[in-house]
Amino acid sequence: MSQQFTSSQNINKKVAFILFVKGSIAPVVLYLDDPNKVYENVQNIINSPNAPKIFEIEANGPIKKVTVITADVTGCALQEEIHFSK
Repeated sequence: MSQQFTSSQNINKKVAFILFVKGSIAPVVLYLDDPNKVYENVQNIINSPNAPKIFEIEANGPIKKVTVITADVTGCALQEEIHFSK
């Protein structure tokens, strides 16, 4: 039976930046201070005709730093995650 959540529990939201890399089964999930800014920067890199060959993203979560070759990036996304705390 599912647990009923009371108003004493807080519902928190966090946004994860997801990076899809060619040849990888699972995407890379990064937790950042400003995921929207990183999302826009990576979109600009992907769409730029003279994009850098390699770029680096520093994060706060379990994965601290990712270095990626631009040609291996197939896409990126933002995902809102909800979690409960007592």
